[in-house]
Amino acid sequence: MIAKNQTFTDTTISLDGASFYECTFNRCKLQFSGVLPVVLEGSRMNDCNWEFAGPAANTVGFMAALYKAGARDLIEGAFRTIRGEQTTGPIAMRQ
Repeated sequence: MIAKNQTFTDTTISLDGASFYECTFNRCKLQFSGVLPVVLEGSRMNDCNWEFAGPAANTVGFMAALYKAGARDLIEGAFRTIRGEQTTGPIAMRQ
């Protein structure tokens, strides 16, 4: 799916393999499995719920387990990298 300048309201959307440019999501359930890349360029989410499945759910669960096991610096570093606050450190992300 490729969507441009569209508004989605009160619907469930599978994000895997889709591209959204300048779209608005209102009260949607956004599902991500991590099987295929997603583009969310310039899009806005308002009061949406997220659902992670498959590899994406495994990654979130693994990160939670690392955090609980004491690797807090690693997980906080990943979030700093995501926010663009950290350019060096123990985080290496590959596509």
